[in-house]
Amino acid sequence: MPDNLIAIVEESEDINSTLISRVRLEILWALSELGEDGATARQLRAGLDLSDGVLYANLKKLVGMGYLRSEKVTLEGKELELYAITPDGLAEWRRVRSWLCKLLGCEGEIGGR
Repeated sequence: MPDNLIAIVEESEDINSTLISRVRLEILWALSELGEDGATARQLRAGLDLSDGVLYANLKKLVGMGYLRSEKVTLEGKELELYAITPDGLAEWRRVRSWLCKLLGCEGEIGGR
């Protein structure tokens, strides 16, 4: 446990508490790795092993927060929704990742751009 735990916990006031859920953090992590290319909901569901309901509810929330953008794409003859992280989403992911690393004492070990 970090020696400066109180200071680290106080930093949590700067973190968007609506973002702090395992599923939302996994989605941001995955999409931060993919950059502008993004991923379809189908790809995210398979990669993160999430149910449709959980995935879509969290994608919708992240889009509403401005952390993801979505657009329609045609893939294999089907119209699908593609999701990609926005600059604001990437900045927030970096902020949360940095805070989590401080809290867990794993500076620099959590992935993402």
